[in-house]
Amino acid sequence: MAELLSFRSLSAEDERHTILAGLSLHVDKGETVALVGESGCGKTMSIGALFGILPDDVEVTGGSILFDGEDVLLYNGKGRRDKLYRRAGFVPQNTTDSLYPLMPVSKVMTDAYVHNHPEIGRKAAVERAAALLSSLGIEDAKRVLSLYPFQLSGGMKQRVNIASALMDDIELLVADEPTSALDIHIRRQIETLYASLADRDGLSMLIVSHDLGFVRSVADRIYVMYAGRIIEEGLCDEIFSDPVHPYTKSLIALGSMNARDRNLDLPELGYSNSVPDRNSPSCAFLSRCSCRRDSCSCSVEYFRLSETHFVRCVL
Repeated sequence: MAELLSFRSLSAEDERHTILAGLSLHVDKGETVALVGESGCGKTMSIGALFGILPDDVEVTGGSILFDGEDVLLYNGKGRRDKLYRRAGFVPQNTTDSLYPLMPVSKVMTDAYVHNHPEIGRKAAVERAAALLSSLGIEDAKRVLSLYPFQLSGGMKQRVNIASALMDDIELLVADEPTSALDIHIRRQIETLYASLADRDGLSMLIVSHDLGFVRSVADRIYVMYAGRIIEEGLCDEIFSDPVHPYTKSLIALGSMNARDRNLDLPELGYSNSVPDRNSPSCAFLSRCSCRRDSCSCSVEYFRLSETHFVRCVL
C-alpha cells in the first residue's frame, strides 16, 4: 500500500532535553496504526510536530514528516493548513479544553469549516454537522448542536471532537489518547466507534494511546515507543502474540492485569534513578531491564524479524 504519512528520523528537543531521537514510522492509505508507550516517551510531542502545535520551548531539530509525499515541516501558518489541515483531522486528548466553552456545539463544529469553505453557507454546514453526529451514534443531534460544551458528558465531547475532525472529507484522522478519563461503559462505546471508523473506505488513522486493550481492537499495526524512539513495530497480532522487546512484554503484561494487581512490581518497568540518554546509540531501556547484558551498552541496531516485525534489541 502507498504511504500517506511518514515520520523520517524526526528529532526534537527543548532547552534541556532531547524529546524525539530519530523517530521513524509510517501510516499507509486506509490503514490504522497505533503508537503506544508510557507517559513522557514522546508520543504526544510527535503529533504536535505534525500539526505545528508544539510548546514554544520545543524545536524540531532534524528529520521530516511527509504527508502524501510532501514535507509539512517546510510550511507554516496558511501553507501548513492548506497542505495538511483540510485533509487531516485531529482529536486532542483533552476534549474539554478543545471545545470553546462560550460557543454552542453548532458553532464549535462549523466555524472553521465555513471559514475554509466560504462557498458553503452556515445552514448547510450545520446540516452536515448534524449528519456526522448522527452517524457517530448521537440520536438527538440537533439538540446536541444547541448545547454548550459544559452540558456534554465525556463520551459526548469525544464524539463532538471526532465529528468536528470529520467535517472536511479527510484522509487521515489522528487521535491522542481517545479513551483516557472515560468510565468503562463510555470507553467501550468509544472503542466500538473507532473500530467502525477503521472500516471506513479511504480513511487512515494514527492513534496515540497507552490503552492496549483499545489498541488491540482497532489497530492494523503497532509501534512501541520508548525514550523518544521506536523500539518495536509489527502487525497487531505479532506484537500481542509474539512480543520481543522486554519493554513491550511488560507493557502487555501490565495491560492484562486487573486494577488490584497493578501495584505489583514488574522488574522490567521498575524504578530507575538514571534518566535514559536519548541520544545514545545504546539501549535507552538498559537501566530498567532485568534481561540486560553487556552488549546492550553498545550500539543497538533495528533488527528485522520478518517482513513486518522489527525490534531494537540484542536479545
